Amino acid sequence: MNPFTTRGMPSFIEREMEIIDELVKPKLKKSSKYMFVAIPLLTISIINLFFMLVINGYNQDMMIALGIYALLGAIGAALYKESRHVNKEIRQIGMEHIIQRIKSSEHVNDYTKDHYINHIKAKPKFGLQTFFNFLSEEQQRRKMMGN
Repeated sequence: MNPFTTRGMPSFIEREMEIIDELVKPKLKKSSKYMFVAIPLLTISIINLFFMLVINGYNQDMMIALGIYALLGAIGAALYKESRHVNKEIRQIGMEHIIQRIKSSEHVNDYTKDHYINHIKAKPKFGLQTFFNFLSEEQQRRKMMGN
């Protein structure tokens, strides 16, 4: 269920991605369930409300059905919004792990660590690529030190 493809990546990067995947797996499962329910509810609600109001026109006999479809739409919208909130938490957990992993490195000096951390904080969309660059540099230094 990893959103990233790790095929063809070096084993030290794959290992880190597996750790992040394990950290976010419960939240990812929760988000997927919310989306799985939200999208059909929203779709059914919007389509039926459209047909009932635009095509058939409004009349007093439709009040209960309109209320039910509006309620379904509201529930779907709430679940969708909650799913987006959980996805934000997933990104936050991943970034926190990446920053903590960089800070705990023994093979890279503090100046370089700060450089990578600042870059990740400044450009979070490129955080994963920056993390890969850090891991590659760390691996090179590890090899140079003979560990």
